[in-house]
Amino acid sequence: MLQTCTITELIINCCYFVGLYEDINSMTFPTSPNNKRIKGNILDNTKINLKDYFSLTKPRIIVLLTVTGIGGFFVPQPNMIGVSFLDLLIFVFVGYAAAGGAMTINNYIDRDIDILMDRTKDRPSVREEGLEPIKVLQFGIVLTTLGIVTAGLYFNLLTALFLSWGALFYLFGYSLFLKRKSILNTILGGLASPAPVWVGYAARTNSIPIEGWLLGAIVFIWTPSHTWALSTKHMADYKRANIPMLPVRLGMEKTAKITMFAGIITMIYGTWFAYYLESSSLVIIALIIPNMILFYGLWVFYDKPSTHTADICFKAHNAWMAIIFGIIVLFLWI
Repeated sequence: MLQTCTITELIINCCYFVGLYEDINSMTFPTSPNNKRIKGNILDNTKINLKDYFSLTKPRIIVLLTVTGIGGFFVPQPNMIGVSFLDLLIFVFVGYAAAGGAMTINNYIDRDIDILMDRTKDRPSVREEGLEPIKVLQFGIVLTTLGIVTAGLYFNLLTALFLSWGALFYLFGYSLFLKRKSILNTILGGLASPAPVWVGYAARTNSIPIEGWLLGAIVFIWTPSHTWALSTKHMADYKRANIPMLPVRLGMEKTAKITMFAGIITMIYGTWFAYYLESSSLVIIALIIPNMILFYGLWVFYDKPSTHTADICFKAHNAWMAIIFGIIVLFLWI
């Protein structure tokens, strides 16, 4: 496995490439509610806003990706035998780096539409006095490459392969093509969403058995209804940017009905897989609460379609995903 010092050197070399390592001396940090800033004296010349770079990685999205990835890491061997805390730490790092880098490149790709949407117009990649586009792109490329290369060196090539699949399909399949061209963007684009699960399996066992593919399928089946709820919440933004999301093309009421159907399929599949993996009726009982949460979100959106109920549905999806992966891992441990 790759030694820690080698990883540190790799990070520093990547920072040199982006131009950050030499430019951190004059960092600026917020010091008051008025956003006044003071200069730090850390390394060498130019200003860099760490908060802006961090926000480019879309950390709130990656938290959920990390949960599914850790699920994939522990499901094949639900214990810490043969794995150190450093292994887990490196796994989280490579996942965050590869996915965060892809999210950053997505910010670069979507600059033309982000400026049109209220929820994205203040991103550092598009706002006035934000980051230079070339810096955004460089940072994204370096971060993604760092994650993939480190995964290949520390774990195995299969781990790097699935990290590459997730990042490349998200960028070239979804961001550059499907998102802007097809109403099926969410369904087909969801092929990248199970990647963290498969990365977890590959990092732990250097293989993807049938249950690994089936576990990843939970994320794939969950993605459409989750994204339809989110795109309904921001329907005006997507319409303004001319993005063919389902509510833009079919309207809010039809989207709510389709989301209800897809969400029920998600609950059924997730419950079936948990029982298939655990072979215990207790896991079905444990899943009652997350299933009730998701069904509530689906129902309020179906019953009274609006941006508000779509937001409730979206949050219910997030809660369901986090809880069901937690329950699956927990039942394998006990």
